[in-house]
Amino acid sequence: MSAGLPFKYQMVPRDRQIVVPKYLRPRTDTPKQTVGYGGCFSCIYSVRGAGGYQMFGITPAPIYDPTQSKPDFTEHMVFMRPGDMVKFRGIDRDEYDQLHAAAEAGEYRITARPVAFDLQPFLDDPDGYNTRLLEVLA
Repeated sequence: MSAGLPFKYQMVPRDRQIVVPKYLRPRTDTPKQTVGYGGCFSCIYSVRGAGGYQMFGITPAPIYDPTQSKPDFTEHMVFMRPGDMVKFRGIDRDEYDQLHAAAEAGEYRITARPVAFDLQPFLDDPDGYNTRLLEVLA
């Protein structure tokens, strides 16, 4: 485990979750900002190091800044807080390179919006709840 490593749980019914095995022996090298899946959880590796989750992709968005020099890290060195929801989207290599360059230059801003979560309505209708949630996050 490393500083700033957020673990995420999927907000879909259990029978539709992505479930993949974790490695019995972790990789010795995982790039920082790698999105990984292990079991039914996902994570974003905050720093380069060992890792036991299946690599799914790499995000250009920084999630950890121990120097707190980037604009989204003035209050905390870790971007995500417990209970935060994350919406992933696919990007191509050109967009990744553009966003990564902006992040390295300290010009990239992570899109964040306050969202109120209510467990019972989610349990009653996960698809409807997620549709409404995605409309708020759009």
